[in-house]
Amino acid sequence: MSSDPLDPLAEVLALLRPEAVLAAELRAYGRWSLAFDRQPAVKFGVVVDGECLIGVRGRAATTLGAGDVFLLGDPPAAFIGSDLEAPSRSASELLNNTKRRVVRLGSARAKPAVRIIGGHFALSPWNAHLLLDALPACARIPADEAGPMRALMPLLIDEVRSVEPGRARALDQLAQLVLTYALRWIDSAGSSSARRGWLRALAHSQIGPALRHIHASVETGTSLAELARIAGMSRSAFVARFKDLVGQPPLAYAIQWRISLAKDALRTTDRPIGELAFQFGYASESAFSLAFRREVGCSPRAYRNANASPK
Repeated sequence: MSSDPLDPLAEVLALLRPEAVLAAELRAYGRWSLAFDRQPAVKFGVVVDGECLIGVRGRAATTLGAGDVFLLGDPPAAFIGSDLEAPSRSASELLNNTKRRVVRLGSARAKPAVRIIGGHFALSPWNAHLLLDALPACARIPADEAGPMRALMPLLIDEVRSVEPGRARALDQLAQLVLTYALRWIDSAGSSSARRGWLRALAHSQIGPALRHIHASVETGTSLAELARIAGMSRSAFVARFKDLVGQPPLAYAIQWRISLAKDALRTTDRPIGELAFQFGYASESAFSLAFRREVGCSPRAYRNANASPK
């Protein structure tokens, strides 16, 4: 892969190939609410002016103010709106298929008013869980903690309204930066109550280096003893802490990551299965096939036949 092998965040993003879909600029007035559908995607947005609520039905909502950035990590029944009781509309029906650069909701004479620019990142469905399972259901990044994202917002707003050549590419590149910076914020120690997952573990002073070593040693493999040594912990303490942060034991995570890479290679290349077996740290094609079948439920060849990308 083209990303830094010591950077799990870069590797996962490269594997998922997030495709930015900028919906539009939303201008909402008075009482309103939009409901988000579940899909293998990460929703994002920034409040340009005004304020509103965002959250997951059945939980306490969060107030978004001007300059705040938000991420929605595939939550059930997520919404954004003026208040909890406002009649709700489908966000995808209103925003995703529109060709308008500005979408208005409610009467422009109604108060209060809010402006939001947002969209979603479509992820490779085969491995989308690697990111979605690590994200909080709803993350608010306050304006005063948004760092470099604050500098990107004027550019993002200008491109949403632009008719210049290269608009789509510029929007994609800007949105990719927003996603990367937002994930860094979630990754940083103490910034988010993220669910279990590798993203949370990256910030840990002992588990983070061990996690990076797993990503750096796909071809050669690693051992529990080596990982514990890198973490500076006893084996039992390391396994317990890794499982607490990531949600699974370290060697199980290592296998899942290798198989995720293998699935991608089987879908997107025609390289021989035996060659892939050695690349992903298996001593033989039969050992690779056995591990793959145990994780995926079918042989590598059957998986390739069923999921190969069109040439």
